[in-house]
Amino acid sequence: MVLNGTKLDFFFLTITECTTSHLMHAPRLIQTSNLALNIKVQGEGPPLLFLGGSNFDLSIRALVFDSALTKHFTVAAADPRGLGRSAIPEGSWSMQDYAADAISLMDALGWSTAFVLGESFGAMVAMELALMAPDRVAKLGLAAGASGGQGGSSYPIHHLLNINDHRERIIQSLKIQDLRFDNLLVQDPEEAEALITLRLNNDDAFLNHCSNATGYPRLLATRASHDCWDRLPEIATPTLIIAGKFDNQAPLERAKSLLEQMPQAELAIFDNGHNVLFATAAPVDTLIEGWVR
Repeated sequence: MVLNGTKLDFFFLTITECTTSHLMHAPRLIQTSNLALNIKVQGEGPPLLFLGGSNFDLSIRALVFDSALTKHFTVAAADPRGLGRSAIPEGSWSMQDYAADAISLMDALGWSTAFVLGESFGAMVAMELALMAPDRVAKLGLAAGASGGQGGSSYPIHHLLNINDHRERIIQSLKIQDLRFDNLLVQDPEEAEALITLRLNNDDAFLNHCSNATGYPRLLATRASHDCWDRLPEIATPTLIIAGKFDNQAPLERAKSLLEQMPQAELAIFDNGHNVLFATAAPVDTLIEGWVR
């Protein structure tokens, strides 16, 4: 099943949205059976575990807590291993390690099951979690994700680290995240420059926080080798796949491949780029409609 979303006027997040302070429910460090995780829990209702993208850091931004999800669910999210204030374990990491970390967080919270929503890198983790512990996932949401293997991988953003010029690296990242950015550079240079400046500031804040400069490349290395394509038919959990029509990081074809491979999946397409999940209210409203009502 394919659902069509409404068109957006703006395809990137505003400065206000990216710097919102979450003072009422401050993050806290907890010790799970796997490692120490920096977590935040907010909202009321059934438990929902949110797995963020490759640069998810609760101290920088966590748009999930500004969304309508907290009005319907008790939402928990954590800095992934190696990022923010979470621990940086020794040795090599696998996507299964991230999934096990997520399960250890659920255990620490006393959640036997939860709705699981993954965004970008977090969608890859969510797939592994659903494969590793299907009985722990009530329903599954995958936004801007890819399976790897024959289903296609997400763009190898670890290659961007080889671009020494910070501004050029950000411009290339924006082009990858939204196919419309090239046109924006020509048609509205002022708006494009504002987005570049915003991303430069956010990137600086992220790389200068805690040990992100060390943990981020290790996370990207794990991401680069991810492949769960052949195992996707084993995920019998009802799944909503959310995709952006203009996403060039996890192109729409990746979402369509997931739909074909997963037996209980639906696909919702919106006129957004890679930041589809929180760019407008429509994707979250679609989730709530399917999961609550």
